[in-house]
Amino acid sequence: MRIPAGRTSSIRALNKVFILQTEFLVKPRPRIVTAVALEGQIIHKVERTYDNALETEEDLKVAEAAVIAQHQNLAKKMQTNGADFIKQTRSIKISTVDRLALIPGISVVSDIQEKLAAPNPHGVYVQAKYVSEIADAITNSTKMGPIKLGAILSEQGKFIISRSDGKDFLLSLKPEADIAEVLSEAMKA
Repeated sequence: MRIPAGRTSSIRALNKVFILQTEFLVKPRPRIVTAVALEGQIIHKVERTYDNALETEEDLKVAEAAVIAQHQNLAKKMQTNGADFIKQTRSIKISTVDRLALIPGISVVSDIQEKLAAPNPHGVYVQAKYVSEIADAITNSTKMGPIKLGAILSEQGKFIISRSDGKDFLLSLKPEADIAEVLSEAMKA
């Protein structure tokens, strides 16, 4: 199956240069995603599901037209209403949990400390705490720098520990997820 081509462009509005990138993603479900970056930070994201089939060349052309339309519509909005666009996007702060939950292959994101504070926490959270403590010991006794990610493979499943904003999060992976791919994406998040 061929995937529709994405688009990238720079938009000048209010003496700022925004980078606009639109792509067609197929996993975990088909969707068109447009991200807007300013000064290296993603400040806005538009995600729309795509329910049409992608079986023929005609289907591919229709999907590519949808990618182009979403890209152009957001670009026009930014150029005509730049001030309003910046006001809206500056007030949006994507939480760490939401950002991690967007990674393909992740089923649940949990704050480890919150889960450990509950009565009778599940064993995987206790394991995650021990892995975090080992990471702290390695960080404190070497010059490697802080460890930001760790993986747990256990009878309960596949998990990744992600350290962000001074907190440890446990990312539960879907059974079919490739842990190497998810780790790679988690490093970018």
